[in-house]
Amino acid sequence: MAVRAEPFRKLASWVSIVLVIAVLWYGFQFIFVALFSTWTKNPNIVSNPALIDDFIDGTTPTAVRWNLAAFAIYTALLLFMVRRLHRVGLRDLIGAIRPAWRQFWRVSPYLSPLYAILVLPSAFTPDAVQQFPFTTWLSLLPAILPLLFVQISAEELVFRGYLQSHLAALCKYPIIWIGVPSFLFGLIHYDPASPAYSAWAYVAWATCLGLVSADLTARSGTLGPAFAVHFVNNISALVILAADDWLYGAALFVWPTYGLAWEPFIPYEALMLCTVWLTARLALRR
Repeated sequence: MAVRAEPFRKLASWVSIVLVIAVLWYGFQFIFVALFSTWTKNPNIVSNPALIDDFIDGTTPTAVRWNLAAFAIYTALLLFMVRRLHRVGLRDLIGAIRPAWRQFWRVSPYLSPLYAILVLPSAFTPDAVQQFPFTTWLSLLPAILPLLFVQISAEELVFRGYLQSHLAALCKYPIIWIGVPSFLFGLIHYDPASPAYSAWAYVAWATCLGLVSADLTARSGTLGPAFAVHFVNNISALVILAADDWLYGAALFVWPTYGLAWEPFIPYEALMLCTVWLTARLALRR
């Protein structure tokens, strides 16, 4: 983390962190609402308002693609701000590109079969529903997977690439530069429409995923392993087996939640995250 923090040391400040977070939060809302408002005035949308609900809930492949593509706004805003405030660029956020690429491909082959073993059995239970013929689903992947990487890379660049590295330049305590970005990452997953206990349970799970990514980033020196964990995790959760509450329109299988709370799955999810973390750590050591 000393190497990752170095580009930020000269111009590091708490004010800059607050300013960047504010620009990301409000800038995204301003741009997204402007684009969304323009889109809803399209004659095709006016004549078929159900498309708006499809987009908001992510119930079709097209809706999923547009939801994922919207995360590019965060990346663009972040790159603009760090260039202006810190004189750093994309390479400083990711780390050395060749090692990052190598670490991504070192971790991914270990995680892929692990997720297959842990997730696929649920797809073949009576409750799960197959949305598409297999060949149709395969035809969706060339468009979905790059956009999924856009989504996960935006989150990793913000929370691990920027916040973790910047905080490490300001503070020597790992509990700060690992804990704060991970908690903020969990907090953005809070769903006010869910019961409070379920919403906060999901925040806790997302925070733990953030801790896994933060630890791997600190140990590897790049975002490569964090990209791998986040990408494989989201492929599993959005492309292979998705819950039917949001953004399931491109998944091969859909798991019905029946409107029930999420927290009964916490023990399973906690064990799964521990296994993912240990597997990624072992992969990096090989």
